[in-house]
Amino acid sequence: MHDLQKYEESVESGRTAGAHRGGRMKVPVFVKVLAAVACLGFLLMAVLGSPDRPLSRSEEVVGEREMVRITGPSGASSEVLALIDTGASASSVDTALAKELGFDLDAAPRITVASALGREKRPVVDAPVRLAGRSFVAKLSVNNRSKRETPVLLGRQEVQGLQVAVGKRLLTQPDSAEAPSALRILFAKAPAIDPVSMMALLPLAALLIVVLRVVVGLNTLGTFSPVLLALAYAQAGLPLGVPLTLVMFALGFAMQPLLRRLHLPRVARLGVLIAVVTSGLIASQLTLGGFGLSDSWGMSLPVVVTAIVTERLWEAWDLDGVRAAAVGATLTMGTAVLVALLLLTPYVREIAEAVPLQLALVCVVWTAIAGTYRGLRLSELFRFAPAAKAQEASA
Repeated sequence: MHDLQKYEESVESGRTAGAHRGGRMKVPVFVKVLAAVACLGFLLMAVLGSPDRPLSRSEEVVGEREMVRITGPSGASSEVLALIDTGASASSVDTALAKELGFDLDAAPRITVASALGREKRPVVDAPVRLAGRSFVAKLSVNNRSKRETPVLLGRQEVQGLQVAVGKRLLTQPDSAEAPSALRILFAKAPAIDPVSMMALLPLAALLIVVLRVVVGLNTLGTFSPVLLALAYAQAGLPLGVPLTLVMFALGFAMQPLLRRLHLPRVARLGVLIAVVTSGLIASQLTLGGFGLSDSWGMSLPVVVTAIVTERLWEAWDLDGVRAAAVGATLTMGTAVLVALLLLTPYVREIAEAVPLQLALVCVVWTAIAGTYRGLRLSELFRFAPAAKAQEASA
């Protein structure tokens, strides 16, 4: 109870000192609300007036990479990522996937296919395919696509009547022309945001971090490290991003005893950690490259921020114990997943693609408004709730 009184006095004195230090001007609440509403209206008008992309996407538009569902002769089906290539005249499917679906490749007819590697004979199968809510039977040549990003390629013969949006990915679902949910994209193991939209979404991610720290009182290992981890998860997907982050943390902790014995300065420790993390990424890329992963997915994990977060984890372990370090790591990765879900929400993606500059400018104003909050954080309310109840009972 005494601690609660001292805390309230310190908060109040801090507010008073902050109000007078440097002539800080207190912004009225109605001004904040007016600015937020004006920015929201500006963003809405920008989206509606943008000629690039309306909020209601056409049912005939698909991205360069989309999730499709392929069904085998036995009724078994698989939902996989497909490359939509209008420059290819024929379609193809990976050998392992064709066998998994139950196609008899030995009895299948064969055709001669000419490619940059020469001419070869491939089995051909007729497979029911579902793309963007449409069903059709595709004639797929079977070849080894384990080194490619997608196990399926659909050529122009299979996507007639559809428009392919250049540079866009995951705009539809196999059973619907609507965009997939953020959670579904995170488990698709495929990049879904183009570089320009990614830059426009950075201020939005920073705004979410400001709200979580200033209003909620959430502490992570590094102020904006969850944002960089979220970008990695949005590009690589959770099935790859989260385990890879944990492996990088484990490698960093394995190096901790050696670095302590060497008594290296902080910059040298970070340099060694960056080298170790990079080596782990290269090893995982070489090991997992045969499973149809993108050639650049591993580089999406921010090496430097992983090294810095690992060092913060060391410090939390030494100063506050194992439990505090585990809680910090969990909050950091959990916040990164939350930010990734926000970035991949369909309407957020559409706004970032349609009006990236306007979205960034609006986030600047909203971040400034959120930073003016001086009240108690939500975590502090829960923390001091028992003491406040005890004080009321004694009164």
